[in-house]
Amino acid sequence: MSDTQQLALPDPPPSGPPPADRRRLVLIVVAITAAAALVAVLIAVVGSGGEGRRGGSQTPAPAPAEGGRDTNDPIRPQGLSTLDPSARSDSEAAIRGNWPLLTHDEFDGTAVNTGTWDLYTGETTGGVGKHDPDNLSVTDGTMKLTSHGYSSAGMAWSDGQKYGRWEVRARTQRGNGYGAVILLWPDAEDWPEGGEINFMEIPKGQRSETHFVLHYGEDNSQVGTTVPGEFTQWHNYAVEWAPDHVAGFIDGQEIFRSSDPKTIPPRPMHLAIQQDIGPYGKDWIPPLDNTTPDRVQLEVDWVRIYGV
Repeated sequence: MSDTQQLALPDPPPSGPPPADRRRLVLIVVAITAAAALVAVLIAVVGSGGEGRRGGSQTPAPAPAEGGRDTNDPIRPQGLSTLDPSARSDSEAAIRGNWPLLTHDEFDGTAVNTGTWDLYTGETTGGVGKHDPDNLSVTDGTMKLTSHGYSSAGMAWSDGQKYGRWEVRARTQRGNGYGAVILLWPDAEDWPEGGEINFMEIPKGQRSETHFVLHYGEDNSQVGTTVPGEFTQWHNYAVEWAPDHVAGFIDGQEIFRSSDPKTIPPRPMHLAIQQDIGPYGKDWIPPLDNTTPDRVQLEVDWVRIYGV
C-alpha cells in the first residue's frame, strides 16, 4: 500500500444488544446454519465410512472399457507359477532378501489396534454384503477375520507409502462364496488409475490356488500369475514395489515380476486385508451355496512392512 492510500473503515457498530426482534432473527439464522453444517458432516461421514479397498467406495463404478468388459471384473492371470518343492520352506522373503524392517503388527494383544488399522464399515466388493468390525478379533497371537452369511470384514493400514515391501503370514478356511484378499490400495482412492496390487487373492472355495494380480491404467489393465497349492495352510505372502519393478513372493520364492514402467503404481499405497462375498465378477468369487460353512475365516499371524 502506498503512503497516500487510505483504508476505508466501516462505521463502528451500535453499542448495546440489538432489539428483541433482531435477536430472534439472529438466533433463527444461527440455528439454521448449525443444522445445515450438521447435515453436511453426517453426509460426509456416511459417504466415507468403510470406503474403499476394492469396491466399498460410494463413488460410481467405472464405465465399461472398450469392447464391453466391466473394468471391475477381475481377469484370471495368464501366467502360472509353481513353488519348487525342493526349495519350499516357511522362509520369509524379508529374511532371504535382508529387507530393513520399518514397522509391524504381531497381533499379540486382545483386539485389533485401531491406532494402526482403519476398520471397514461399508459394502463388500460388488455390494453383495456388508463389512462389520465385530467380525474382526485377535486371540492366541493371530487376527481372525470371520465371514458369515452376507457379513464380512476388512481392515486397512492407516499409513501409506510410495515404494516398499510388505509381507503377511496368513491362512484361509475353505468355503464357497468368500474371497480372501491381501493387497495394496492407493491412498488417493483413485482406482484404477492409482493402481492395485493383490499379492494374495484366493477367490475359490477349495483354496487350491492363489493369484498375484497387478492392476494398472485407467482401463484397469491386469497382469499377474496363478500359483497352485494348499492355501488352508500357513504361507508367507510378500510384495516388493520399487521405482522400476513390482515383484511377488510366496514363502520367500519369487513368483511374479513386472518391470514394465506402465504397470508401476504412480502414488503412495497402503496395505489392506479383507474377505469379499460372492457372487462377484464372471465366476471370480462364486455365490454362497449349501456347502458353505456357517463361518469362514481368514487368519493372519503377523504383518511386517519394510523399506526398499
